[in-house]
Amino acid sequence: MASEKSLEEQLEKLRQKLMEAGVKILSGNWGGKGGIARYKGQWLVVMDRHLPTNLKLRLLQAMHQLLSVPDAQHPTLGNHIEGRTEETRGDRDGGAPIGDPD
Repeated sequence: MASEKSLEEQLEKLRQKLMEAGVKILSGNWGGKGGIARYKGQWLVVMDRHLPTNLKLRLLQAMHQLLSVPDAQHPTLGNHIEGRTEETRGDRDGGAPIGDPD
């Protein structure tokens, strides 16, 4: 098993590589959660700062793998992710849901 320092080094190298590729990496208090999203055409990796290093590394590896697959193999992935995000938000224009006008 890799040492914690080795995992931290791998994490930092992969983080830098993804940032150079235009991926925005957000770290903060996210309730112990993390994930990958695409918002307004930009890939995001969101991860709680308190996640174990191995889970942070797995998130970044998943993003790297996603970017490594040629577009022809997942031409609608971005649209699918954006569509699911819009369904969750309840809108299609990027704003907050406003509810039923009365």
